[in-house]
Amino acid sequence: KRLHYDHGEKKSWDERFQELLEYKRENGHTVVPQTYPKLGEWVKSQRKNYKYLKDGKKAALSTEQALKLADVGFVFDATNRRGKNTT
Repeated sequence: KRLHYDHGEKKSWDERFQELLEYKRENGHTVVPQTYPKLGEWVKSQRKNYKYLKDGKKAALSTEQALKLADVGFVFDATNRRGKNTT
């Protein structure tokens, strides 16, 4: 059975969150391109799950996790940022 993740690696939410913090330290923002290896997909998933959470639907994102993301300046709706300079 083949897993979607490289070498069967599936990181926890907290591990990906730490990667996001590292990305922010290096780039000065949390608007990770969807094409960025692994983290980009995770960020896309967080945005989708936040929308579900906000709409009162079942989401794989807790309120606590959403607050942690907000605390570090996470952009939950990057629609208007596509193709723009993030600095």
